[in-house]
Order: sequence, then structure tokens, then C-alpha cells
Amino acid sequence: MEYLTITLWFSLVWAFLQVVIYARFTSKLPPGPISVPVIGSLFKVGSKTHESLAELAKTYGPLMTLQLGSVTTIVVSSANMAKEVLQKHDQPFSARTIPDAVRILNHHKLSMAWLPSTDREWRNLRKFFTSQMFTTQRLNDNETVRLQKVKDLIGYLRERSRSRRVINIGQIVYSTILNMISNTMFSMDLAQLDSDFAHEFKALVRDIMEEVGSSNLSDYFPLLRPFDPQGIRRRMTINLGRMDKLFDTIIDKRLQSRQQNATYDLLDVLLQQTQENAFKLSHLDIKALLEVCTVVPLIFIAW
Repeated sequence: MEYLTITLWFSLVWAFLQVVIYARFTSKLPPGPISVPVIGSLFKVGSKTHESLAELAKTYGPLMTLQLGSVTTIVVSSANMAKEVLQKHDQPFSARTIPDAVRILNHHKLSMAWLPSTDREWRNLRKFFTSQMFTTQRLNDNETVRLQKVKDLIGYLRERSRSRRVINIGQIVYSTILNMISNTMFSMDLAQLDSDFAHEFKALVRDIMEEVGSSNLSDYFPLLRPFDPQGIRRRMTINLGRMDKLFDTIIDKRLQSRQQNATYDLLDVLLQQTQENAFKLSHLDIKALLEVCTVVPLIFIAW
């Protein structure tokens, strides 16, 4: 009996402390909808998240708090408030939450997109790209590649029109842009204009972005991550594995032919950086950078 009494009192004290701590913590947060145990305010967010947040902002203002499962989220819903957060207080808000889907194969530790801006690796990568890749000279050097790919596209359209054959405009434009990027990155075409590779690569990019952008219970309830309840980790492992295999092949071929033929494209610059002392890149770093530089522009084009 005495043991039960002690346990009961301990439970009551613990519950009281939790309420006090939560009250003190939430008192400093912006207003928001009522949060219920376990799920928080998830029931307030529908399948169209942007519409749900816009409706909630009408009630709680341009800066509000949502408890999404075990994750406390601050939502900014106006231009003025976004300017306040992103310009005047950019340093405290520069880091971002990493989706569980991105943690596959440790991609979040290699990509500039996910590294915190306070991280030394992020600063080194930013400095490298600014000084080596996004210079006026390098952009001008790539103009010839872009013009040649446009000429290839025009020639392909002319040949098809003369023979009165069906043209899939979306596919050949995507192939052209993919080849512009791939020639800038590693001096080779990834797809022929009339091949299915561009379509398959586009589907792979789409699958990856759908998994990253989909609602994942593991993001709201981190305890579920080992169980992968929606299979997102499993599918991302397959998709990223396919992407990694493609870029592994490209890097290995370049390493074998580099002694006889120097091209000085992005891949060559990155491989040179593996021998630097001040800021050295690993094979995994190079692969992650190539994937980001190739895939991210294609995502915006697809949109």
C-alpha cells in the first residue's frame, strides 16, 4: 500500500512539473490552435497544407504556433513577417528541419541544402562554389555548350517534321536541358533526344521529390523512425541507390580516363579538390554535389 502511495504521489508531482514546464514554454510562443495530447494540432492540417495554414492564419495571425505531433512548428504567413524572419533575423532561422527521408545514406550530412549555415563544412562548400563554379568566366565558358544543345534540338525537330513523325515536346526539351546540365557538370550527354533515358531519369527525380515532400509520420513522431510505418525510407533507399549508382559510374570512368584527357569541367574541379589540404572533398562529397547540381535544376523545370 505504501509503495502504491509513493508511486501515485511521484506520478502527480511529475505531471504537475510537466504542466508547469509546458505552460512556461508555450507562454513565449505565438498564438495557435488548441493542441491535444499525442497528435498536437495535426487534426487542423488537411491534405492541402497551404490552404489549411492560410485559413488558420486568418484566426491566429501571420505568426502562429502549431504542435505537429511532438514537433513544435512556427508558421509565417505574411510578406512583412517573412521579411522580419528571413532578413532581420536570418541567422537564428537559417537552419532547417531535416526530413527523415533525406537521412537515407547520410545525404543530410553531405548536402549544402541541409547542412546548417554555422557548420564549417557548409561555409567551405559555399566558398568553393562562389570562387570556382559561379564565376562570370565559367558561366561564359559554358555558353558554347548551351548553344550546341539548342542547335541539336532544332535539328532534331526539323528532321522529325520533314518525316512527319510524332514529337514528344516535353520529353525532348527535358532531354535537352538534362544534357546542358550534364555537359556542364561532366562533359557528356546523359540522354539521346529520342531515347527513354530522360523519361526514366525524370521519373526517378519525381519519385525522390514525392517521397521527400510527402507527409511522413516519422517526422512528427521520431520514435517511429526505426519502424518506417509508411515505407518511405525503404523506397528512398532504392531510389537514392539508383541515383548513386549512376554517379558512381560517371566518377569511376572519369578517374580512369583523366590521365589521358583533361576536360576541366565541374567534375574535374571537384576531383582536384580531393588532393587539396585546406579543404578536401571525399568521393561521397563529390557524388552528393553532382547529384544536387544535376537534380535540383531539373526539379524547378519539372514544376
